Amino acid sequence: MKPSKFYLKYNRSGLGCLLLIIGTPLALFLFWHLAPSSWILRLELQNQLGRMAYDTSCSADPEALPVLQEYLAHQNTNTRFITISATGAYISSHQKSSQPLITALCNLALHDKSLKVRLHAISTLRNVFHPSAEVDLTALELMNHQSEVIRFEAGELLLIRIGRGIEVSPEHCTIREQLKPALETADPDNCAVKNLKTFLEKCDAAQNE
Repeated sequence: MKPSKFYLKYNRSGLGCLLLIIGTPLALFLFWHLAPSSWILRLELQNQLGRMAYDTSCSADPEALPVLQEYLAHQNTNTRFITISATGAYISSHQKSSQPLITALCNLALHDKSLKVRLHAISTLRNVFHPSAEVDLTALELMNHQSEVIRFEAGELLLIRIGRGIEVSPEHCTIREQLKPALETADPDNCAVKNLKTFLEKCDAAQNE
């Protein structure tokens, strides 16, 4: 006895649904695990998937660098903001190969039209753990900005870099008076505080020579 046309149509429809249910997650799984990280990152930044883009950047290969550069210059403010977070994750994992991204962050910190983007760029520069005259001079310039919140964020960036024991540009001695209040309420036994105190003492000694 031949099966009815209805029976065949029903079975084909059910098989199609089953393949769709199983195949879609499998395809996504394979894409996210086998596709180049630069493809994935571009897709996440295009769709403003901030958390996913951050995670992807942590383990991305150097091919992701031009993608981050491209989206740091995106015309959409929120896209730039999300990309800054992803860039910070990339810099943390790729200190030696991130100079183009550090330059881009410094430019955003100095010139972006959005205040929230500028502040986010300044704070993200904290992820630079090595000596960088570009970062130091950017922060130094922003310490004289008319905006109080930008001056504060720039000061925090400098204090963190000095506190980590990172060698900073000698030009920072010109703002030593702005940095000294950080010692007043700080724990004198804290390693970062000791590094700041040493830096300020060197500045004072250089001035007295």
